[in-house]
Amino acid sequence: MKNKEIISVGVIGAGGFIGQDHLKRLSTVIEGVNIEMLYDLNTEKCTELANKYHARVAASAEALIADPQVDAVLITAWDGVHADLTLKCIAARKPVFCEKPLATTIEDCKKIVEAEKEAGETLVQVGFMRRFDADYRKMKEILKSGELGAPIMAHCISRTPRIAPGFTDPMQITNIVIHEIDLFRWMLDEELVRGQVHFSRSTGFAESGLHDPQLVLMWSESGVLIDVESSANSYYGYEIGCEIVCEKGTLRLPVPAAPIVRSRLQCAVPVMDDWSERFPDAYKNELQHWIDYLRGRTNQPGPGTQDGYAACVTADALIRSQQTGNTESIVL
Repeated sequence: MKNKEIISVGVIGAGGFIGQDHLKRLSTVIEGVNIEMLYDLNTEKCTELANKYHARVAASAEALIADPQVDAVLITAWDGVHADLTLKCIAARKPVFCEKPLATTIEDCKKIVEAEKEAGETLVQVGFMRRFDADYRKMKEILKSGELGAPIMAHCISRTPRIAPGFTDPMQITNIVIHEIDLFRWMLDEELVRGQVHFSRSTGFAESGLHDPQLVLMWSESGVLIDVESSANSYYGYEIGCEIVCEKGTLRLPVPAAPIVRSRLQCAVPVMDDWSERFPDAYKNELQHWIDYLRGRTNQPGPGTQDGYAACVTADALIRSQQTGNTESIVL
């Protein structure tokens, strides 16, 4: 596959929002790829998308993975099937891009790590797309240069205007804070070792029983303290923030450029509505990196099974803290 000019991809979970978003990228801005086959539980939607992208419809996820014309698999199905499908891809020796989380349990993550080791090759990339955002990459470069001295603390916000019904306290960690978990392992080049979750008074927009927002604290091996304000019902819009405090200065993620509109008695900047508006280039870059790696254009794989496993272990510790209120150890 390293010498192939075009990688034929099969997409499992094609009908969901993220699946359709990735299909649009694969068909318009990603080089060296062909959409070969689609599968989704919603057969009507899957057929509609297959017609749109001139792809074939698979009878099942297993049939897609086994199809000889499918070179690689993109998994955008719901979280609960990620582990099973990824393991089936590894067993078939099919490279796979799996959206985060890699799995919902530590045990399943371990199985994936071991299966890939037994296969003897790097087959899995996990969808931690913030590593591919230009601003975060620049922040990492500045930290690595040492010009600001050692990092000491980090302050983050992750606000989503609304969330689907059935969202739970643990999902605040596995679906939202998981990005900061991976981001700071990558940004600091060290592991996270402790974590704690605090509940505030909940917003009136949260479903009954849901604690929202939440404040997450994490400590790295060298003692960097990271706080993340995570909100699934911010109401006003989608906003991501990050400031890293170092010995000689600070680094702050820039606010995305937007026109400043002056109108009758007001001066305003538009606020984004969701993640797809905030990180289009990061999603494009991560998918292009995956395809480039499969084509042999780069020897550096993207975030893999060990990153997915570390994120799962960290998330598990934070979910325990939601239940106990204590600071919980993160043991990889």
